[in-house]
Amino acid sequence: EYASTVQRAVQSGNVNLKDRLTIELHADGRHGIVRVDRVPLAAKLVDLPCIIESLKTIDKKTFYKTADICQMLVCTVDGDLYPPLEEQTVSTDPKANKKKDKDREKKFIWNHGITLPLKNVRKRRFRKTAKKKYIESPDVEKEVKRLLSTDAEAVSVRWEVIAEDETKEADNHGSLTSLDISSPGISGHKQGHGSS
Repeated sequence: EYASTVQRAVQSGNVNLKDRLTIELHADGRHGIVRVDRVPLAAKLVDLPCIIESLKTIDKKTFYKTADICQMLVCTVDGDLYPPLEEQTVSTDPKANKKKDKDREKKFIWNHGITLPLKNVRKRRFRKTAKKKYIESPDVEKEVKRLLSTDAEAVSVRWEVIAEDETKEADNHGSLTSLDISSPGISGHKQGHGSS
């Protein structure tokens, strides 16, 4: 009933709309009080599943984009007018703090769209975020540094460049006699055994 009251007041274009409708947000930025004709309603600011564009038209042919909408204010009659007091537990573990923040954010995620066909759209249409399957970059950097340091400590290093057509010929003959091993690519001992 309050939604229809607000809708009629907006459509009528009365100047006294700010006397009939007031919105107050609390310090947390997610809870608030909406007063419609001096009746307080509990409000909660939620995040929509995706960004919605609002359009405006004058002649019903040309549309102008007016805003990007990503949040919605949900008002209820029987809700708490003031946000619940959070327990101020100080934890030294940063992972525990991150998990608390994620849980707190999940409370304000709206699973539905703004129209009836988009009920539970977040579960039906959006894929869950894939978990990381790659190694963290500090581990990779550490491994590269280790390999470079073992390379620097080596007594001798031997390398050679092999072209594709030479490998095909060598595979056909069954031996590697066609390759010149005493090429300038050998550093350190010419005939010594080195790590490659």
